[in-house]
Amino acid sequence: MNRNIRVLERTYLAILGTIFLLIIFTPYIIRSGFTVLAEELVEVAAIILLFTVGYAVLFLYRREVARNLNEANRLKQDQSDLRNRLTEAFHYIGTVNIQIQQIRSVFSDIKKFPENKKDFLHILQLLAGGTLSMVNADWVLFRIIDTGNFNTLREYTETRENATPPNHKISNRALASNDKFEVLTVVGSGQENFHIRTFCIIPQKKLSDDQKVFIKAVVNQLEMLFLIFTSMYYKESQVRSGTLFTT
Repeated sequence: MNRNIRVLERTYLAILGTIFLLIIFTPYIIRSGFTVLAEELVEVAAIILLFTVGYAVLFLYRREVARNLNEANRLKQDQSDLRNRLTEAFHYIGTVNIQIQQIRSVFSDIKKFPENKKDFLHILQLLAGGTLSMVNADWVLFRIIDTGNFNTLREYTETRENATPPNHKISNRALASNDKFEVLTVVGSGQENFHIRTFCIIPQKKLSDDQKVFIKAVVNQLEMLFLIFTSMYYKESQVRSGTLFTT
């Protein structure tokens, strides 16, 4: 762009210099008898014409320079916008990589299906810790309910250090009905052909799409592990179902 402007400047100066020389030598170029008009009149007309051409060249030069400068500014703005978008993209990629590592860490730590209540509690702790690191909330609550009678089958709460545990009354019926809560964010499992549903509840916070996907994966995983746990627990312990769901 700068090269085009320099070429334009040189061309304008060359044309202007030529016009200036023609104006100086006009009296020598135009002599008596050159036309049917008087010599002085022809000289004046020629000088006016040359000045008009010079002004037209100056006008075209300025317009072209302005166009080139506008184009240069536009390119600089586009470059700045592109740089900002690249910075945002790298930031997003970095965030996604961290989230992927967190997801991989959370699920890879679950190395076996739960065989007893201690194993299942360990899984709850892992998933709750992973959720807290993902959403940066003060506390997280997992609740598994029976959608038939709306009883709580299992509940687990984990808080950050010095954070206040939740004291909200959360109705299982409202959870199963997918009701909205003013001060809470609720993400439920997606399966609809089971008699149970699992919910993750955190303080009100605007979640990104990636965070929603992560929490949805967590509650679905927790629900599947709970079904496996209850199945194995019934088979191995052969106890009454009422003793299974004590928290």
